[in-house]
Amino acid sequence: MAHAGVAGRALWGLGSCRFLRGSAVSEGYLVPTPELVDHAGTGIEEPSLELATELVRTHVGLGLTVVRSERLYGGSINRVLRWETDGEPGYVVAKLNTARSLRAFRGEFDSLRWFGANTSLPVPEPIAVLEPDREGVGYAGSGLLMEWVPGVTLASARLSERGRAVFESRLAGYVSELHSHTRSSYGSAVGGESYGAWIECFSPLIHEEYSAVRESLSSGSREVIDALLAHLPRYLPERSRPTATHGDLWANNILVDDSHPDRPVVKALIDGVARYCDPEYELAYLTLFRAVGRTFFERYHAVHPKRPGFGFRSRVYWLKTMMRHVRVFGERYVPSVESLAAELRRMQPEYAAKMR
Repeated sequence: MAHAGVAGRALWGLGSCRFLRGSAVSEGYLVPTPELVDHAGTGIEEPSLELATELVRTHVGLGLTVVRSERLYGGSINRVLRWETDGEPGYVVAKLNTARSLRAFRGEFDSLRWFGANTSLPVPEPIAVLEPDREGVGYAGSGLLMEWVPGVTLASARLSERGRAVFESRLAGYVSELHSHTRSSYGSAVGGESYGAWIECFSPLIHEEYSAVRESLSSGSREVIDALLAHLPRYLPERSRPTATHGDLWANNILVDDSHPDRPVVKALIDGVARYCDPEYELAYLTLFRAVGRTFFERYHAVHPKRPGFGFRSRVYWLKTMMRHVRVFGERYVPSVESLAAELRRMQPEYAAKMR
């Protein structure tokens, strides 16, 4: 297990974590960037050093003692801690939530193993899933223990212009290889649901988010989204094979070593959930908060050619993401949904003509 640090700054988002403040611009579209979440009052338990020691001894090594616990920032849903031990490994990452998140942690554990066994994607090694009432040490929540990977989040990395191009090229190599893994059905890569068509997989997701936030939107936006969802198969035609994806690629889930700003190294892609999707779903998410730019797409499209109409379809996918942000993080994201609805209305005639 790797446990040497990049001195002096954020490790897996440790410390202040310099976010992109205000809005991020994607092809002229303004999107508020996510902010750090204070988990106080959410019911997420932060174990004492004694309890952390018991958990580590149960799952990592009998002779280890946790001597220090530090909060890591980057996740917007879970509480993430780095536990320092008095032996080897020197650090363990604990990703924690309430008992209701157990299924999600099991899925992430299986996904990390799947990525490690089947792809070249750099991911942390999972150690154990923490289950409520089964640890025998009084831990009531759920969680995931995993390898600590030294690095900083892309959001806080200090890269030169040349280093940014190097990073994007290297990330494109990993994503291109990941997207070379295909099969005959959509859905989870680690068991569970399976779908014969992409629309069967994606349509319930966007409908669910829309039904949760519909009353927060203007009548004009509702009109656009109602029409879009009524004819969703027309706007998202079946043009790809089910493709392996990471599922949550954005700046805070990409760890890099930026000790040489001209020659950054991609250290790990975290928080992944291995699923077979339309690859454009992942590409759209990468562009939403400007995680990548031209260099990434030049290398990626040299392997996987760009399909006509991606600009429109990416906004459909952004719409689903931003409606989820309204549901989870609040109405500060409503203007983003409204702007997307207006763009989709404007772009629809040209897109329909192009896809005939």
